[in-house]
Amino acid sequence: MSELAPGLVLARRDALEDPCAILVEIGEASIVVTRRGDAIAAFRNRCPHAGYPMERPDGRMVVQEGRFIVCTAHGASFRLEDGACAGGPCSGAGLERVAIELRDGAVCVA
Repeated sequence: MSELAPGLVLARRDALEDPCAILVEIGEASIVVTRRGDAIAAFRNRCPHAGYPMERPDGRMVVQEGRFIVCTAHGASFRLEDGACAGGPCSGAGLERVAIELRDGAVCVA
């Protein structure tokens, strides 16, 4: 997967609903940006269970109970705040985090 350039804008903070998980495609990189309350995070769009992308066929992410991202391939679930495995076949493996920073109202690659 391609490297992400520092400063690259992934999303505008004010465009992120609370809670949410959105898919951002940048070149060959597929990133999931999440928000729950004040916690905003970004992860590689790859389920640690089998390496599949986690979105639905229409490109949307599944957010369950306002707290979890759910991989549509096998139902593994991960906490929005930190990508930690919350259940399913991920066997404790969390999502790969992408370092971000908030800059002038934008969520940027750190």
